[in-house]
Amino acid sequence: MTDTRTIIEMTQGNEEDKLFEGAFNSVLHTDKKDYPSYIGGMKVASGIDFPVSSPIDRTIRFGLFQEPEDDLADEAVDSALKAFKEWSKTEPGIRADVFESFLNALKKQRYRVAAMVMLSSGMIRSRALGETDRLIEVIEGEIKKVREGFKGKPTGVWAIISEHNSPIAAPFGYAAAAMLSGNTVVMMPSRYAPVPVYMMYDILSPALPLGTINIITDRRGKATMHLTENEDIAGIAAIGSGDRTEEMMFMQTDEELRFINEVKGMNPVIIHKPHSMTQAVNSLIVDAFSYSGQDISSCSKVIVLAEEQKEFVNALMKACSGLKVGDPADRDTLIGPIISEGMMNTFLSIVESCRDNVIYGGDRVMNDITKEGFYVRPAVLTGLHADHDLNNIDNGLPILSVQVAEDIDEAMEMMNTCDVGRFSGLYSKDERLIARFRSEAVAETIYVNDPHSVPKCALLCRMEEFVK
Repeated sequence: MTDTRTIIEMTQGNEEDKLFEGAFNSVLHTDKKDYPSYIGGMKVASGIDFPVSSPIDRTIRFGLFQEPEDDLADEAVDSALKAFKEWSKTEPGIRADVFESFLNALKKQRYRVAAMVMLSSGMIRSRALGETDRLIEVIEGEIKKVREGFKGKPTGVWAIISEHNSPIAAPFGYAAAAMLSGNTVVMMPSRYAPVPVYMMYDILSPALPLGTINIITDRRGKATMHLTENEDIAGIAAIGSGDRTEEMMFMQTDEELRFINEVKGMNPVIIHKPHSMTQAVNSLIVDAFSYSGQDISSCSKVIVLAEEQKEFVNALMKACSGLKVGDPADRDTLIGPIISEGMMNTFLSIVESCRDNVIYGGDRVMNDITKEGFYVRPAVLTGLHADHDLNNIDNGLPILSVQVAEDIDEAMEMMNTCDVGRFSGLYSKDERLIARFRSEAVAETIYVNDPHSVPKCALLCRMEEFVK
């Protein structure tokens, strides 16, 4: 079982740590550049640009990105359609060869890629390395399928629309699965953390027919709307939490338009008679807060029984007292920044509206290191009404609601009736409860006692989703 101490130990004093720090210093001192849209292999500028900075420190700027014109998404789809005619007819083995070369380059640049993930998103280094390794794992698995004779007819052009929650593993995992199965893609990465996707594009695109992969960074959301409404799109993969992906949950879909939804939910957890309350709480804290509550898998609600409430809260307060919020480049940091100033202000506003229910945190962290970033102490709340939004609807922020149930029946109902998301968890040694949890939990993926026993990002990236 992984707890706060284990996460910190993973990042201290070993050879991997030194390699990561070297890569991070290299990335940190790389000259900033302009990032155009890429349509059919061509750089496209609109004349209207916007800067993208690191949430770690807003004075660290990556460069200028182009605000896309509204019809640019349609041009990208046209380009991808033309490329589809050639790429879809390419022998599967040749497609696998292309991605094998990409995979080898990715492995060689593992630390540099992870360092860019950290700088772009604010993930602590263990999370950033895990994000990179998950992408490697996904691509390895999909290449293996092709080598073993995977069958399926490609469907066409796929829109890959992603947010900051998984800045590289989910968006490029989906894109790789789509392209390996013969499709072409139009990618719209997070406007807050687009650089890792551009980094992958630079490595992969020279080996592909022009237009196989296209990239647009859409700050306003209008180009995204044009993309999703384009009738030539075969499917959409929407990943993360944000206005763009949440609006897509209500899209009309049919056999002509496929939709893959990997939007963050509450990912609720029940704790009842665990093997060790201390270990369960430490694992919960890592799961809830190690990417500032922003990971696709981050837990936003924990349910305990009234009889264990005091023991749980005591263990929780002790664990929270040892949390370090700060620069994710530091080896002993568990919690980095929120992705943007706007999201940080939303967090502070939500917490202030529930101030009487806050038992820990909920304030901004301001010191010489964090003053130029978006750092907060995560908030733990209890006693909210059962119908309160923080008990039912996820907001992708480092807020953990503690909900108290009178019995197991009520605990199971609390878990299953909220906006669950992809994950539900249980910490318990009660075999009868474990059996009931396994049979009644409605989440797509469940775990018992060890949240790290299941992949937590890009879980759904598989070629079967992209073929007929």
